[in-house]
Amino acid sequence: MQMSHDVVAQAETGQNVTFTGSLQEFVTMRVGGQLFGISVLSVQDVLRKQRIAKIPLAPAVIAGSLNLRGRIVTVINMRRRLSLPPAEDDSSMMNVVVDYNNELFSL
Repeated sequence: MQMSHDVVAQAETGQNVTFTGSLQEFVTMRVGGQLFGISVLSVQDVLRKQRIAKIPLAPAVIAGSLNLRGRIVTVINMRRRLSLPPAEDDSSMMNVVVDYNNELFSL
């Protein structure tokens, strides 16, 4: 795991990184300053901030749902899921839509 951390640290500082073996591609995002990666094979879309419909009685981590080309997407509030405080400015918020077991979720 240390090697992975070193590669991320090198990439963030603009250093050249040499890879050996198989290469995997990830979509990366930051939540509360923490870097996360999701395999590009799981990502369906990356959307600008969307109108989210609230879902009554849903757990707190479920922000609601959105419509993506006629499909309902469950929106998960990653800050709540990670027990982080709400963002001060959510104007740059993006929705990363992933497919998990043939269901769409926005992170």
